[in-house]
Amino acid sequence: MPGFLKDLKFISRLGLSYSIILAVILISSSALVVYDASVIRAAIDRNMLDEGMVISSSAGREIKSYMQTCIEAVELTGRMVETLQSREEPQEAIADALTIQTSNYLTILEGDSTGLYGAVSGEYVDGSGWVPDEDYDPFSRPWYTEAINNPGSIQFVDPYMDSQTKKVVMSASKVLSDGESVVSLDFSLDRVRQVTAEFIKKGSNNELMLIADDGTIVAHSTESRQLGNVFSKLELLNGYNMEKLKNSDSEVLRVKFKGKHYAVYSEELYDGFYIISAINIDSVLKQQGLLTFFQVVVMILIWGIMIGLFIDIAKRRQEAEASALQMYSISGIYTTMDMINLKEDSFRMVRCDGKEMRDSQEGMTVGAQRILRETMWACSAESSQNKLFKFIDLSTLNERMSEYDTVSLEYLDNDNKWCRGRFTVVERSQSGKIKSVLWMIEPIDQEKREREHLEWLSETDRLTGIMNRGGGEEKIRQIIENGEKGMLAILDADHFKSINDTFGHQVGDEVIISIANCLKSSFRDADVVMRLGGDEFSLFLSNMTDKALAKQVIERFIDNIHAIKIPQITDRKIEISIGAAFLDQEKIKDFETLYKKADSGVYESKKTEGSCVTFTE
Repeated sequence: MPGFLKDLKFISRLGLSYSIILAVILISSSALVVYDASVIRAAIDRNMLDEGMVISSSAGREIKSYMQTCIEAVELTGRMVETLQSREEPQEAIADALTIQTSNYLTILEGDSTGLYGAVSGEYVDGSGWVPDEDYDPFSRPWYTEAINNPGSIQFVDPYMDSQTKKVVMSASKVLSDGESVVSLDFSLDRVRQVTAEFIKKGSNNELMLIADDGTIVAHSTESRQLGNVFSKLELLNGYNMEKLKNSDSEVLRVKFKGKHYAVYSEELYDGFYIISAINIDSVLKQQGLLTFFQVVVMILIWGIMIGLFIDIAKRRQEAEASALQMYSISGIYTTMDMINLKEDSFRMVRCDGKEMRDSQEGMTVGAQRILRETMWACSAESSQNKLFKFIDLSTLNERMSEYDTVSLEYLDNDNKWCRGRFTVVERSQSGKIKSVLWMIEPIDQEKREREHLEWLSETDRLTGIMNRGGGEEKIRQIIENGEKGMLAILDADHFKSINDTFGHQVGDEVIISIANCLKSSFRDADVVMRLGGDEFSLFLSNMTDKALAKQVIERFIDNIHAIKIPQITDRKIEISIGAAFLDQEKIKDFETLYKKADSGVYESKKTEGSCVTFTE
């Protein structure tokens, strides 16, 4: 202490100007400490918010996509029922429509639903075939009353335990234009719960939940809170209920719960439903406190060095924030990133979400081709491995990427989910030879299957389920371009108009559907079967070049047509007229010519009473 007092007296002798300069430096250093601490806190807040946003947004997209599918099912089915009502179709037709839609959406939802149902024109109809008890009153059920009380939009009914499946489900309902009919769909919350669990690492203190605006926990990442508490009106994290979350001015709330600190981020999915992530920040806050204390000590004792350290820290932070921003921008896209140095034949894992893939790469850095091949062998479906191994052949990268900086391939992983593998050039030599690349894997299963489903819808005839004219013609054109052989046949039902006029359009539709089913069952999967429109159909028999064999196949098909039984039609059997032409690559160069030849055969067959086939040269 005496020595310290002498130092103070020595400083006082330097004069007022030096004392002021020293005081300014000390005050500036202290101000820098405070400022730096606030900047670091803001960066930490940003990182916490980003993590919460990534988890909530990623999980929210999956949950919203699932719920959107259910909404679309109700919307589409509602419009279909309204159309049938406007045409004054019988209740049986509406029930059949619900049954077909239920079958379609059970496939899309992978069984996570009991199907479509509703109260239409004063009667209960069920697309899954469920028959309620005699005392069942649909008009008092929440799915009906909620929709009636809130016309014009889809209404979600609070979760409940379904008596059929013993699963926790929600209902999406909508009142139709008549103001009395309601269409509804029950969907299981199992997938929603699974999504919340998938986005939270096991063993972490983080939480993710889907919650209704009244405080009901719909799904929770912690399994013990998912079961038995679904209907509890629980406050969120020590008193921060939904009202406080919705009314908060901050994007992220700091909460202390059972001795732990959390950053809580909420995002609204639909009206009344929120996805909420709670990220444990104890370790972050501890690091922040230690770092601030260290800065204070260093800047007070060695203020000159501190200025240099501050500049260095500022640069490092800027680089870290830039790197974090880049990683955030791709965090929702790529699950795996590996740096491959072709020159040094080295392999370095940058990021990997999958444990199986991390384990397969652990401890390996040399022998990039071997590591990449072993990794992808362990994490890809056998059906995709041939094309995948050819794609990841590093020896051909320079040739394949001579004019491109990135190439990609879609493949199935070992869970039979679609992924996209991508090589991106990181560095080239002056001669253009690749020095290093990034190998990245992007999960695209939902995108791929939705795209395939849309393609299927665009190529499928809605009434019969076989290909429509556009989809069928495109496949036949590809066959012609590939130089393959085969036979095109065109057919239509004889006297179909009289069937419609006599028995009604519903019976006519049954005839059309029966002919389509007969086509599907009579020919191979490799053959192209399509509905041209009305009562006209077409088929292309691949590699069929023998006229005698073709005639035998067609006659067998005609026998199957004659065997069709329509209950409403008892006084006649279905007859068809067929025209056929063989694809001769030397004479026929396009689809139009082949179609005209087959079509002319139909007119010739029409001249003969009963079913007939005419082959045209």
